[in-house]
Formats: sequence, C-alpha cells, structure tokens
Amino acid sequence: MADNGGHEDAPPNGDHHPPAIVANGDDQEPAANGDDQAEAAANGGDQAAAANDQAAAENDQAAAENDQAAAENDQAAAANGGEHEEANRDLPNVAGIRAPRELRRVEVDALHQVLLRMPAAEVARCSGVCRRLRDLIATDSFRRGHQRHRSRHPMPLFFYRLDHWAFPDRVRVHLRAVDVAARETHPVICFSHVDADLRSADPRVFTIEGSCDGILLLSYHTRLYACNPSTRRWRRLPPLHDDHVIVGFYGHGAIDEREYRVLYHTARPGCRYWVFSLSFFPDQPPRDIGRPADLEAVRAVLAEGISPSYEMPPVAIAHRLHWRAQAASLNVLVFDTVAESFGWIPPPNQQEGNQMIPVEGDQLLEINGRLAMTLVSQTTVDVWVLQEGEAWEHHYQISLPVDLLNVFGGYDDEGFVSAAVFAVSQERNVLAQCPAMMLQCDTEGNVLMFYSLAGHLTVLSRYMLQESLLAHAFLPMRQEDAIDGDPPFFQVGLKY
Repeated sequence: MADNGGHEDAPPNGDHHPPAIVANGDDQEPAANGDDQAEAAANGGDQAAAANDQAAAENDQAAAENDQAAAENDQAAAANGGEHEEANRDLPNVAGIRAPRELRRVEVDALHQVLLRMPAAEVARCSGVCRRLRDLIATDSFRRGHQRHRSRHPMPLFFYRLDHWAFPDRVRVHLRAVDVAARETHPVICFSHVDADLRSADPRVFTIEGSCDGILLLSYHTRLYACNPSTRRWRRLPPLHDDHVIVGFYGHGAIDEREYRVLYHTARPGCRYWVFSLSFFPDQPPRDIGRPADLEAVRAVLAEGISPSYEMPPVAIAHRLHWRAQAASLNVLVFDTVAESFGWIPPPNQQEGNQMIPVEGDQLLEINGRLAMTLVSQTTVDVWVLQEGEAWEHHYQISLPVDLLNVFGGYDDEGFVSAAVFAVSQERNVLAQCPAMMLQCDTEGNVLMFYSLAGHLTVLSRYMLQESLLAHAFLPMRQEDAIDGDPPFFQVGLKY
C-alpha cells in the first residue's frame, strides 16, 4: 500500500462494496498421493537443492567477478572526468552492497519486467537495495521503458487543502496522485512553511499550470517553475504567468529528442499568442505567433483569450492541444503544435425533445488515442468519443452514486451536481470531489474507494501525471539549490 497521507477506505459492506477477488480452485495443483510419490518428491527435492546450491555458488563467483569489473569501470570513469558518477549522481552509493542470494538467482529480464510496473518512488527505493538493481535502473533503456509503461497509466492529481483563512501566514501544499487501478494515492509534492510576506490566504498561491511527460509546470506566488517529482529535479523560469496567461504546456517532437514548450497569451483585449521553449531557455527567447487561424470566427475567439490552463487544462492527443468551448462558441478549440495554428471541431449533439442540440461538455479526455468529451447530469456521466471524419459517437454512460453524493454534499440546494466529477478513461471510473471527501466510482455507481484527510478539503486539479525517470538537461537543480522565495518542493518525511 502506498503512503496514503490520509485515509483511503474501501466502502463498507453493502451495495457499494466492490466485488471480492478470490483464487480459482481449478488453478490449484492437486497434492501428491502415496508413499512412492512422496519418496520420489523427496529424492527429486534433494537433487534440485544440490543443483540450486551449485548454481548459487557459480552465481556468487560471477557476481564477484562483475563487482570487480564494475569497480574497474568506476575507476576508469573517474579518470575520464567522472562521467559515470554524473550519470548516476541521484542514485544511492551501493558499490559495496551485493545482491542477496535469492535476488542473484532472478534473471535480469524478469527483474526488468517487475521494475517497469512499479511506481517511480518504489523504483527509487529499489535502487538502494544493491548494486545489481542500481545499475539496471540507471540504464537509459530501462528509464525509457519505464516512462513508456507509466505513460499508459496516468494518475489524476488532487490537493488536500487546509482552511487557509485560519492560518493566513502558513503555506501548506499537499499534492497527491491517484493510482486508479490500485485504488491508492501517492505523494507528489508536500511541504509546509511560514511565509511572513504572504498577503493572501488564497490556496492558489501554489498552482499547477501544466503537466507533460512527468514534468509539472508550477507557479508559486510570482515565480514559475518546471519540476519532475520522480527525479526531484527542477528549474526556475521567467514569470510568464505574472504578466500573461499560460494556456498550454506540451512536448514537441519524438520522445528521444523532445522539446518542451509553453503556450501563453498577452492580456485582454486583443490577445496575442507566444511560444516559449523550456528546453532552450535562456538561449532562445519567446516567439510571437500572433493569432494564427484560417477562420475569422476562430481569430475572434482567440482575441478574447483562451481560459487559463489552471482552470481549463487542454488535452494533448498526437500533436494537437484541445480545449473545451471558449467564449460564445460551443466548438472544441484545437491548436496544431507543428503548424502552430488554431482551428476547431464541432461538438457532439444530443437529443432534447424533438431537436438535436450541441453538447456543452464538462471535460475533455483521451480514450485509446482519441478525443473524448463528458457531460455530467444529476445522476450520470455520458461519454462521447471522436471518430474518423470528426464524427462523435456516444461511447458509454457512468452512473453516479446519488445517495452518497447527497451525504457528502455533492449536490447544491437546487439539486444540481456541485461535486467536481473527473472521468478516468483507462478504468472507466470517475472521481467525484465533495468538500471533504473524494469518491472513486465504477460505471454502475458503486463506490470503490474513499479518499480523505482529517481537517482538509479535497480539490481536484483536473491534471494527470505520467511518471518519468528520464533526466532532462533543462532541469538541473536539486532541493539544495533553492534560494529564499523558492518552495521546498521535496521535504522528506514531512508531517503536518
């Protein structure tokens, strides 16, 4: 179980309890019968044990030879400028720690497959077990494989937030990620400190401005940062959000040589759009791209300004960013990151009486590489998926746990849904954020898990995190590089 930092409770027995998973009795091997079988098993066991001991001895000898060779390689790397140490400077020093005998018997490919499926924090802990694991984890091929695997399982991000009006001079940030399949949460960023200059109790003093390939774009007061929580590397950036509005953060190019860019616009009216490259900062200044669009109606929407990304994160699919309807238009706004031009896609339609009316969606998401849209009603969440030729198809419907939403304040006085509802595509689950409780539900409205922390509100960010252990040259800083005014991103073992 992950460090939950609060209470993560499965529902009590009853209609909302998830089905239990039991072993299939047909898969169990029958017990051996008779003395002959027992004797044969014993003899076979003795022979197998002897063979295992011999194999273990050979493995010990091979491991010793590998350790000696690795030590020689370390000396050679040090003589060549310490390149090996630089590549592994974030990993623990386990040069003198050999793998336990049981671990040395495991094939490298098997270890590789197990580690690929582990969260980044667990992988980091494994790197401190022994040299064998550390060297495997340090390889570029493993880190890229881990990134590809984790990218298929993005985790929704949410905050536990205190009542900041009760503590006006204290900044408390508790950002966590939900592993939907495992039904548990993992800490992402967690810190608390007193700020005598804090003039506002607004908890948005710490804001997520973007998330891409495991990198978070964060604003803190008037400062802007890029940070990878998995590698604990970060960097200060120009405060674009202070004078402008950040509307997108995305990767450009193949993953092996990807450039990370920020899309933002100037203040209203007459907004102009700019592209800033994290990867080439500070050598490459921001570029003014104006309001590039073929349709005058799209340019009119752009002139009014796209909503800030912390309010309406765009969804990236292939090389396009997608936003929900902007200004007076009901169309989905699209930015082609290669052509650097804007366009739009008509929304799906739904039957209302004798008419088909456009759907004003509540959320955009990605399902199997395609754009999807949700519409939240009082009792259900409907999901449409965009098909070829810009045709929408109703994909499925999720029932909401009406009774429990009533209990936890998920409806307003007029009976409308006040809870923030966030659909997660890979499990067809939804997260429903009530004031002091977040519920994870399946398509039938069964509550699979409750997430809460005493004395805190739950606040969905509407961003997803794809964990990545990849190192980036434009994120060179560690926690000890912080100066006055920088947030203590990675306080270890923080309790508050």
